[in-house]
Amino acid sequence: MAKSAQPTEKKVSRRDAFRAQKQAQQHRTRLIWIVVATIVALVLAAILIIPNLPVSPENVKVPTPRERTMVDGTSVGDPNAPVKVIEFSDFNCIHCRNFWESSESDLYEKYIATGKVHFSYVTMSFISPTSFTAAEAAYCAMDQGMFWEYHDYIFANFGVDFTSPLLKAIAQEAGLDMSAFNNCFNSNKYQLRVQQDLKDAQDQGINSTPTFVVNGEKTDSGNLFAVIEKQLGEN
Repeated sequence: MAKSAQPTEKKVSRRDAFRAQKQAQQHRTRLIWIVVATIVALVLAAILIIPNLPVSPENVKVPTPRERTMVDGTSVGDPNAPVKVIEFSDFNCIHCRNFWESSESDLYEKYIATGKVHFSYVTMSFISPTSFTAAEAAYCAMDQGMFWEYHDYIFANFGVDFTSPLLKAIAQEAGLDMSAFNNCFNSNKYQLRVQQDLKDAQDQGINSTPTFVVNGEKTDSGNLFAVIEKQLGEN
């Protein structure tokens, strides 16, 4: 009787071993999924939380102040000047930043300050979502008569992600009334205007930044001064 029972005991033992092995594999699989889910949750939390952490104004680069006269919102210069120049620009555009850094002061000194050019800046926000938020923030600064100062701060800090905390830190460093700025920015007051700016540019066939419209003639930064001179010669 003992000998006949031995095969049954071995068979049960193999079945139990197989079941235990399967359970152990399932346990390991559950652990792996738990670890993966935890990592994904931490990554998502970082993505959602880190961009919204406050930014110290001390980390904001301060641009050299620029002289501008006859400022009216996003325009500067004599509105009766013979040449009207409109710049379509994206705050995340490196070529726009380069124009600001290397040529805008010359444009001001040679043409705007002398009454020859009336210059306007129009946002064309298409490069990234933060192009939109930066444009909205600049328009909120405009409400306090500081569009151009804020515009300079944005380009001075070019290369970083223009998160909401950074844009608010820029406003604070620039000396804006933070209560008024936050109310404007948090309410998306200028969201529709920024969207309309982009549509207006596209309706004119403009598909790159910076693009300049000089008395109705489109040109780029490399030919801007030559086109201005041509328009001055015709007026």
